[in-house]
Amino acid sequence: MKRLLTTLVILLVVIVAGLAALVVLINPNDFRGYIVEQVQKKSGYHLVLQDDLRWHIWPKLSILTGQISLTAPDAEIPAVVAENMRLDVELLPLLSHQFVVKEVMLKGAVLRFMPDSQPQKQAEAPIAPKSDIQYPVAGGQGWKLDIARIKVADSLLVWQTDTDSQLNIRDINFLMERRDQDHVNLEFSSKINKNQQELAFEFNTSVDISDYPQRLAADVSSLKYQLKGVGLPSEGIKGTGSVSLAYQSSPSSISLQKLALTVNESELNGNIAVNLQNKPQYTINLSSPKLNLDNLLGWDALPQNDLQARHDYRIENSLLKPVIATSVSPLSNYDLSLLKAFEANLSFVADKFIYQGMDIDNFALKAVNNDGMAEILKLSGDVFGGHFALPTTIDATVNPAKLHTKPLLQNIELKPLLTALALPPVFSGQLELDGDLLGEGYDEYAITHYWQGDLNIGLENARLEGLNIPQLIQQSFSRATDQVNQPESTDDFTEAKNMSVRAQLNQGELKVDNLSAISGMLNITGQGKANLLKQNTDMSLWVQLTGGWGKQNEFVRKLQKLKVPLRVYGNWDNLQYKLNVEALLSDELQKKAKQSIRNWIEQNSRAEDRKKFENLLNK
Repeated sequence: MKRLLTTLVILLVVIVAGLAALVVLINPNDFRGYIVEQVQKKSGYHLVLQDDLRWHIWPKLSILTGQISLTAPDAEIPAVVAENMRLDVELLPLLSHQFVVKEVMLKGAVLRFMPDSQPQKQAEAPIAPKSDIQYPVAGGQGWKLDIARIKVADSLLVWQTDTDSQLNIRDINFLMERRDQDHVNLEFSSKINKNQQELAFEFNTSVDISDYPQRLAADVSSLKYQLKGVGLPSEGIKGTGSVSLAYQSSPSSISLQKLALTVNESELNGNIAVNLQNKPQYTINLSSPKLNLDNLLGWDALPQNDLQARHDYRIENSLLKPVIATSVSPLSNYDLSLLKAFEANLSFVADKFIYQGMDIDNFALKAVNNDGMAEILKLSGDVFGGHFALPTTIDATVNPAKLHTKPLLQNIELKPLLTALALPPVFSGQLELDGDLLGEGYDEYAITHYWQGDLNIGLENARLEGLNIPQLIQQSFSRATDQVNQPESTDDFTEAKNMSVRAQLNQGELKVDNLSAISGMLNITGQGKANLLKQNTDMSLWVQLTGGWGKQNEFVRKLQKLKVPLRVYGNWDNLQYKLNVEALLSDELQKKAKQSIRNWIEQNSRAEDRKKFENLLNK
């Protein structure tokens, strides 16, 4: 044991003595010109080491320097400025004049990706011939440079692509480690702050550089991110992911394969390919077992029964344009000319898609964009017990953009649909709808101000809350005559087995050309109008009650054939009515009196006097 300890002590002394000799005999500034030349030769960038190089022995054998800068050819400002740089070097290779750098570390660096920091092309500049010159040191042998790791800590990236847009990426921690000649491993973490929002992310990836610079391939095995701030849910948007990424320089393209991304409680999987020509071409194929937009936009935190609060929140925080209640037309807001700048082919399917309180099953979206003419070939799903489809074309070659859609709804429960749209649920039943609508703009304001077209609406097992039309008519007649009974039903609704509406939409005004409703005891026809923005209506109805009068007599039989005029008007959640039973009874009594007089004249007057009596009766 004593011999072992003695051996270890001697070995330690030798190592310390060797390091001390290294510090004394080898001046790190001997590498200064070589390092600058090698950077210039391999990258074209000019490296400036403003302070002397010095050894740092513990815990690693390192060379330290103060502030450094790295500048692209003919650039106006440096691309990299760092407070200090550390080079971790191998000890033994130094003895054979090999300068092996295990790790390069920059701390407190400012990385600039800006037009002024990029290489500048000089017109008619001569092309320098390639050089294989090796710079010798004492002893006549050339140094060999080898770097295994590059590390950047606590740094800042300033990214500016034009004069109007600048992005600061803070708290950068970056590690690049060479695995072999053709592969490197990367670890990266950072934070991006903009518009009072912060995106924090980190990822690990393995990069294949065997075909660089023609091609790069990377497998991002681990990605974590969190986005929080103004306009986002209180817990933010966070998740994990992985993807295989490939870049090709000629023809320029980027592809993301095997994309797997979690977003809060949602998931996305699929592939994305981008062809970076003069006009980029995007091909996107995504799928999801569940995508909850309400959770991502913070809508699910609002009370389900507070219709006005949900409506106001969606207007203020949705991705759509807000309602602008001014006298100035907001049509200029519907500029979609950006669609002319690229071509796209999009396919997205989701087993469950949650949007504005609606749980949509088997959601499918398929769309193409060519030179600003976008066509949504398929936008469909199953919701509220039925099915919907909204094929739409968008003309973005004009400003404001024009939309043309043909909505189709089949067997959808109407009441939960109205609740989800923050509208008063005064109607219920199974909705059938087909339409042909067009207009300028694409949000709620546009629909209620600029859209027009035809709508055909059907409602099975229809029910109108807040107004019992049969009870209303029966009660009015029972007060005026004792030939009918008081209504027995005290329900506060009207039911119809089938209801159909044919209407025309014109800038928020819905003109009802024909309304028809049929049930076991009533038939209704009518026409009128409704205002989508003000949420009010004014309908003229003709109601025929075929049952429920409580008695059977001649007067009731006539009432069963009578079409009673009824006006229904007012706000959707507080409907009013107007019914003039006295006028109907007066007309009916007048007809009955005339018929009685005619019968008496037929029986009790001479033929030559009948014409005189008839003229008098008509007057």
